[in-house]
Amino acid sequence: MYDFFLGGKDNFAADRAAAEKVVGLYPEIRYAVQANRQFHQRAARWMARAGIRQFLDVGCGLPTMESTHEAVRREAADARVVYADNDPVVIAHARALLADELRTVAVAQDAREPEALLRDPLTRRLLDLSEPAGVLITAVLHFVPDESDPAGIIARYMAALAPGSAIAVSHGTADNLSAEATDEGERIYAASEDPIYLRSLEQVRGLFTGLELVPPWNGAEPGITEPAKWAGPDMPPPEGADGSVPVLTARGPAVLWCGAAVRPR
Repeated sequence: MYDFFLGGKDNFAADRAAAEKVVGLYPEIRYAVQANRQFHQRAARWMARAGIRQFLDVGCGLPTMESTHEAVRREAADARVVYADNDPVVIAHARALLADELRTVAVAQDAREPEALLRDPLTRRLLDLSEPAGVLITAVLHFVPDESDPAGIIARYMAALAPGSAIAVSHGTADNLSAEATDEGERIYAASEDPIYLRSLEQVRGLFTGLELVPPWNGAEPGITEPAKWAGPDMPPPEGADGSVPVLTARGPAVLWCGAAVRPR
């Protein structure tokens, strides 16, 4: 469904049918998903500009719209990237596309099992856990139920990584939707293999407990915002007159919150 919203071709008839129902509820969903993808890319590039040279893209999904390794290498040609997903179709597809890549691998691991993912031989071959790493978990944790402790999952990733490591997270929300639209959206996803668990701004902020949130743009207070408004703490705000930040104009009420943080040194 995510690939469909992005205008990709790697989706099935059932995905398209469910996605069209979501579009009927929230016509701006395509813009929201595109803005989320741009947040993912901008956050990865910010980490690279900050000196990070190794990255973990958790729950990566099918390659689409400038993959992480392409984004970070615009800032650092020597960057290394590990993609992780628990979908065998995703991993097979990614490995085929990355066959000639020496500094990028795809591992078959579940986002909810940080220790197993970080112990994976492919991960250990590419990442040095004694050095800071960048973790990207975008549009993933709203498929994780409360009983699986999404905040705890983030804490486990960051505890295993060196101080100075950074993480970027985006998460679906119903804060700005009617109760009827929320219920119908959750019903659509409940009929798929991946039920959705939308969370509030305060719950998304709680995912970063123990970490240092960064400003969404240069001059802002550290915190959470919507993806279309996150430029990076070293960049001017999206509405900056110099036009240096390639962002989409937000359309409709925010259906995702996002933020980035670092593990204190």
